[in-house]
Amino acid sequence: MASTTIKIALDWTPNTIHSDRGLDVEILSPDAEYTKTPAKRLEAGEVDLAICPSESCIAYNETGKMPLQAIYVILQRDASAIASTHLGSMRGLSGKKYGSYNARYEDAIVKAMVTHDGGEGSAVEIVQSEGKLTMFEALLTGRVDATWIFLPWEGVEAESKAIKLNHFPLKDFDIPYGYSPVIARNKAANLSPETLKAFLSATQQGFQHSIDHPEDAVEALHEHCEPQRSREFLRASQTSINQFYAGDEGSLGTMAPAKWNAWIKWLVERELIKDSARVQSASIFTNEFIE
Repeated sequence: MASTTIKIALDWTPNTIHSDRGLDVEILSPDAEYTKTPAKRLEAGEVDLAICPSESCIAYNETGKMPLQAIYVILQRDASAIASTHLGSMRGLSGKKYGSYNARYEDAIVKAMVTHDGGEGSAVEIVQSEGKLTMFEALLTGRVDATWIFLPWEGVEAESKAIKLNHFPLKDFDIPYGYSPVIARNKAANLSPETLKAFLSATQQGFQHSIDHPEDAVEALHEHCEPQRSREFLRASQTSINQFYAGDEGSLGTMAPAKWNAWIKWLVERELIKDSARVQSASIFTNEFIE
């Protein structure tokens, strides 16, 4: 029987091809300048699936550009935070520079955090992305005062270099941030339920294996990671991320309607979603392909 080929766009590195369950999976990293997001690659028909934040599913459904639907959540708990090398509070970002990735709701979220902390959100100077993969460097070199980081990667990198970072998780500022990242599909595309179930079964098994056998994950990443990272760094990163895969929602990959609804409600209340009728959790995520 011939294998089914699936192309999935990553939001980070590495590049590899993996075969399992009658599937040939091609895993594609973004280019160095991040000229096209994974969701845009999916919209253009370049890939079959995309790794992206829940915001992408919300935004695409609101605009009607593509029925983007989350089918698997990689992390049950948020592993990101706003970080600074010298600011001791989010209110301290008033009048300072925030390094933005130009994501749809990002700047409004950061300003809301500053306001919630007693600062003036409108006074934050937004520095637009000079390259999505270089914003952490901009923070470390002082070109910006804060940026959004992924704790099991940039956080670990800072620790490895003995750089002290102050972290500000969104949950500490009453922001019910949604799932990130998720694996998403274009509902209008023609991937069969059987193919999606086979892919997610292999995905679920792969993540469980990484939790149970982190050294195997380290070796796989060390072979394919670009730019190259040491085994020590990858081991620390894998150990860090393992705590975020599982949550109270159930098995790996499954999502809870309540979490989606709380996130959508927060965005609607702040008028970041204009057409809430087009953004319903029942259509922008599903657990139906996870067995």
